[in-house]
Amino acid sequence: MKSLKYLKLALFALVIGLSATSCMDDDWTDPTGEVAPFGNNQLQETNVVNIADLKSKYSALLKDKVNDTVRIADGVQIKARVTGNDISGNIYNQIMLEDATGGIVISVAQGGMCGQLPIGQEVLIDLGGLYYGAYRTQPQIGVPYTDFKKNQTYPSRISRTEWQTRFKILGKADASLVVPHVFETSEISTLNNETVAHKYTGQIVTLKGVEFDTADGKVTFAPEAEGASTGYGVTRYFKGYTAQKKQIGIRTSCYAKFAAETLPKGKLNVTGILTVYKTSATSSYGTTVQLVLRSQSDIEVLEPEKNK
Repeated sequence: MKSLKYLKLALFALVIGLSATSCMDDDWTDPTGEVAPFGNNQLQETNVVNIADLKSKYSALLKDKVNDTVRIADGVQIKARVTGNDISGNIYNQIMLEDATGGIVISVAQGGMCGQLPIGQEVLIDLGGLYYGAYRTQPQIGVPYTDFKKNQTYPSRISRTEWQTRFKILGKADASLVVPHVFETSEISTLNNETVAHKYTGQIVTLKGVEFDTADGKVTFAPEAEGASTGYGVTRYFKGYTAQKKQIGIRTSCYAKFAAETLPKGKLNVTGILTVYKTSATSSYGTTVQLVLRSQSDIEVLEPEKNK
């Protein structure tokens, strides 16, 4: 009798378990990997513009403005691929994107975006109602922030909550589709022309055959003591590009994973997101071109023997 009793209890437990599993299957469908667990999967392509046209239209409205913003018309969208994120800590609260016509920087108050938006991920982004802005002439998208003491308005960060409603993941990330625009050694000087520099701003580029001006086997990328007076970012210029109106180099955050690493010596191929900055519309210093590395591996050392 006891055996029969235990058998009935076991069968009862099995039935309850199967019922619970059935309910779970109804309400908690296993993820298939086809729908992204973040972003706005309801977004549909309705008014996609290319990045070059976007920049041309809104930059014209900011003509001669070093710092300012202008509202993007409702419904405007872009479809682009991620070229830069915060994977190494050198890029902070920003995501860099590019389509076949150009690149753009979007400012977002969110960390760890590399987990959601890896290099090579294509996304659809709703820009309507956000702001296209210039920060020291560098184009970027965000929301306006006004410094009333300086009487200046800057493009600032979109809130994390708002950002999640603005983008949709398209397919799977493919880093091989992110291909830098290459500047041969003889072509790098063309970036001293503001028109040329602004054409490539926000894009991933490779400068071939450059050397760091201060690389001596001791100088590091971005020591905190040096960056304390410059917003905790340090610029290292390339040889031949240190003079006023000819400045080209890399800008590294003091919080980057490789900030304390030694600058490599000798000839290099350097890849990064091209940015441009100017202190004022009439500045005698001209435009400074700065590459932002995504990681230390963006530097290819061509003369390793000089670093032994």
